[in-house]
Amino acid sequence: MIDLRLPRPYCRAVKAVNHTFEVAFCLAVGLLACDGPDDEPTPPGSMTGSLHFSDPMSCGGCHPDHLREWRGSAMHYAAVSPVFNAFELTIRELSEGLVASDGEQKNFCSKCHSPPAHLNDELPPLGGPAARDTMSPVSLEGLSCDFCHSVQGPDDEASFTHDGIGNLALSYSPALTKRGPYDDVNPGQAHGAEGLAYLKSSEFCGACHDVRFPKPDLVTGEPFQRVENLFTEWAVSAYAFNVNRYGRPISCQDCHMSLYPTTEPGVYPETPIALGDGLPARRHAVHAFTAVSTPLIDDPRFPNVSSPEVDRFGFPVGQHERRTAMLRAACTLALKVPERLDAGAEVLPVDVTVTNVGAGHRVPAGFSQERQVWLHIEVRDDAGLLYESGYLRDEAHPETGELVPDGRLDDEDLEDVHRVVDPATLADETTPGPDVDLVNFQNAFLQKVEGGWRPVINPLAADAIDHRPSLVPGVPRVVRYAVPLTRPVEGPVRASVRLRYRALPPELLRALAARHPDLVTEAIIDNNRIVDMAEAEAVVPR
Repeated sequence: MIDLRLPRPYCRAVKAVNHTFEVAFCLAVGLLACDGPDDEPTPPGSMTGSLHFSDPMSCGGCHPDHLREWRGSAMHYAAVSPVFNAFELTIRELSEGLVASDGEQKNFCSKCHSPPAHLNDELPPLGGPAARDTMSPVSLEGLSCDFCHSVQGPDDEASFTHDGIGNLALSYSPALTKRGPYDDVNPGQAHGAEGLAYLKSSEFCGACHDVRFPKPDLVTGEPFQRVENLFTEWAVSAYAFNVNRYGRPISCQDCHMSLYPTTEPGVYPETPIALGDGLPARRHAVHAFTAVSTPLIDDPRFPNVSSPEVDRFGFPVGQHERRTAMLRAACTLALKVPERLDAGAEVLPVDVTVTNVGAGHRVPAGFSQERQVWLHIEVRDDAGLLYESGYLRDEAHPETGELVPDGRLDDEDLEDVHRVVDPATLADETTPGPDVDLVNFQNAFLQKVEGGWRPVINPLAADAIDHRPSLVPGVPRVVRYAVPLTRPVEGPVRASVRLRYRALPPELLRALAARHPDLVTEAIIDNNRIVDMAEAEAVVPR
């Protein structure tokens, strides 16, 4: 058994004054919250609890760049995402008490998507409505300014391994003085400022971006399952140290809050905040939180989902454009084919090497059991197609209103297996599909069955989580295709391959749509766009 738990001294090391990490500007979702010039925080307004969190829009007067970037980001969208709400509601409905937080069946997933709602007891219990239907307006803003800038540090006791990692293991104290990367107060500033080194560390990210499910993993022997393992994957990679190609530690913020991938990681713009004349320029953390999730709905609350424009730092404004740039920086492809095709050859060997060169964690990451990253390969000659794997077929989906094929492939499932999902239970039955050679780097929920293990779509049914398929940072993965030549070849043979990404499998989205059609629709499924991460081509002459 491989123990991936971090030693306690390592986890605490990032908080030391003389640490060696190059850490980025505050990993806060919002901005330094401006409550006003008085000594008391903003009144609670429509929030139902006693902890007062300010509306993030009130921060834009002094921090307009931060607010513009944050709006439409995954952090802003986190609480109201219809897919998340349908999934979270389904898990609450099916788990029969397994997924609980503080002894209650309501906050396990939502507390990271909207900490203010969790802290103010706004979330519904088992059998209740979707989480977003019970939240106050401020809580609906998701991971917003005032929460992140009220964090005091890790909460060891809130994490499974008492290391402050996973499942919102944070301590917090809303107050007029906000915590961030600087402790100086500018003239006229509406709040105090307290510098907090913890907010500059990857450990801050790890408080939410490891998700540990309260059920033993029968393979690792751990008392929990690693549903999301982002921080731990980073912490055991070369990016956490100085042995990577940059020769220095690269934090989460250095990729997700900098100008990367338009620059190398850790390059930040410099700009003064708007308040006060003559203030020196300071490092600006990009609050767009560039990553691989984007809103699947068109809603004016989340601007710049897609835009061809660039901001004043030369960085794409659109979330789709930022995501595409980051995905295309993540991996490389290389093709190796024979120098010549022998006469009478019955098989053409094609080697594809995939290397994770640009992510400080595995690819895919995050909710990696539902993120698809696969190879689409085509081999052709002058007469047409000889071989294909990783393809999609356009079909009708009357269960979600697509009565005839719509010409899109983003909403079609891969063809390695045909899976029938029971929306009532999320139980699935699979039969082999025609694409027997499909290479999919998607991790898997595994259920123990007689004679072995089977992948399942429902995390509640998992007895273990398989992280082996995903791509380890810096480690090439070689895939060999034995392309059958079932007819005489005409002219040279051309092989092309694409590495493709999709956030969620359509079969899961359609199961959620069947349970909660008010939340997940065919339009949302269509917006689950595929991104081509890398391409390569090679020619085999005759």
